[in-house]
Amino acid sequence: MCISAVSVVLLLFILWMLVVQLCRQADRQSAGDAKASKQPEAAVPRLLHSLSKCFCGTPSPSLSGPPSLPLLGNMLDLAQEHLPIHLTSLALRYGNIYRLNCGNTTMVILNNSEIIREALVKKWSDFAGRPHSYTGDIVSSGGRTISLGDFNEEWKAQRRVAHSALQHCTTDSLHSVIEKQAHHLCQVLRDYNGKAVDLSEDFTVAASNVITTLTFGKSHDKFSVDLQKLQVCLNEIVSLWGSPWISALDSFPLLRKLPNPPFSRLMKEVARRDELIGKHIEEFKKSDCKEGGTVTSSLLQSLKSPQGGANQITLTDTHVHMTTVDLLIGGTETTAALLNWTVAFLLHRPEVQNKVYEELCGVLDVRYPQYSDRHRLPYLCALINEMLRLRPVAPLAVPHRAIRNSSIAGHFIPKNTIIIPNLYGAHHDPEVWDDPYSFKPVNLIYCRTLFGRWWRVPSCPDSFWRRGPTVSGRGSSQNGDVSFHSLSAARLSVPTCQ
Repeated sequence: MCISAVSVVLLLFILWMLVVQLCRQADRQSAGDAKASKQPEAAVPRLLHSLSKCFCGTPSPSLSGPPSLPLLGNMLDLAQEHLPIHLTSLALRYGNIYRLNCGNTTMVILNNSEIIREALVKKWSDFAGRPHSYTGDIVSSGGRTISLGDFNEEWKAQRRVAHSALQHCTTDSLHSVIEKQAHHLCQVLRDYNGKAVDLSEDFTVAASNVITTLTFGKSHDKFSVDLQKLQVCLNEIVSLWGSPWISALDSFPLLRKLPNPPFSRLMKEVARRDELIGKHIEEFKKSDCKEGGTVTSSLLQSLKSPQGGANQITLTDTHVHMTTVDLLIGGTETTAALLNWTVAFLLHRPEVQNKVYEELCGVLDVRYPQYSDRHRLPYLCALINEMLRLRPVAPLAVPHRAIRNSSIAGHFIPKNTIIIPNLYGAHHDPEVWDDPYSFKPVNLIYCRTLFGRWWRVPSCPDSFWRRGPTVSGRGSSQNGDVSFHSLSAARLSVPTCQ
């Protein structure tokens, strides 16, 4: 009761401050207009318009959505613990496209694969922007990451340089790095020799070593202090950034003036992240690898010449730093999460394990699988892709922003509207998948027979995570390659209680 009372008092205080601020703004506007047109009464409708915009947002009039509270909007919906599941349940009531309000920010949620394709594939240039976010700017050093940066010439130049750096790591060298780490992971699994273990840390180390080898030319063992510090820091940032106490700062600027322990922790972890990665980059500059074929060496070479042709965009050390952050977060946690979920499902489905094992033995005999073998291993491919459907590594894609007036599914979408693709909802659409919450790898084999493609055929394409018509599939390659090797290493079973 005490906490509720404090919350109510705090909200009333914020509301009062907001009204005072809006009144002052309206007074200033009316004073300026009075000098020009001698009509001071215009301040009243302006004030009402400002209050209406703040309390109700500016949703598309044709879009339905759950009722919103004054000032808070749909903050309670957005603060749900299992947000992708909650947004999917709202789609059952309001349709596969609906709106939510948070303060004066309007968000449009997309829950169907065809609607998502329309927005992010057919009309990608309309929705290529990223939201302007107070917390996002802090995490990304002012929007200088590829994942969170807005769609502009600077972002295009950074993306072009990063893509070129990845191209220098040819497909053969990329797969050789992955195969080496996967072989090591297989040996780690064999060394457990039937013991009951938690494999999450081993999966994280294997995935992280692929990225650090490509970026810095070095790898770490499970007990490396540097690796542990970096992983703890990055995981803490991802966890804190999803906190409602932090996301509220984007929609309610007045809250930034109040004490906020989660936000203070986020600031501390971001500073620690920059210190750790900055240390790695400085060590790399002094090492013999700086002229080698790593991603970081290619990125550093790009700093010597302006990018972007006639526009001459000059990238800085900050761009290199934040591109490295993108690679570490995006390349490590996605693969580790996929492997963890796959093991969790296989533990309870030994018949699926047997089918994978029989296929590997029949096709490969005694050698390890390679990524080039994927077309000869349909059931293993189906298993991996079924896991990506059931447990997508990004259940909610990074939000997009409409950079011009557009439409989705016949609904008008004003400029600057935030678009949130609910990939979890699209992958669990009962109109697309029979029994969408069940683990059925055979579904994906059927998709290949019917559509001629392996996965995400009626579901969501890889380009949903990228802005632009030209994309690179190296992230999917790493996920698949590590999974190929790891799933052939050992039989999995639930430990018995002693």
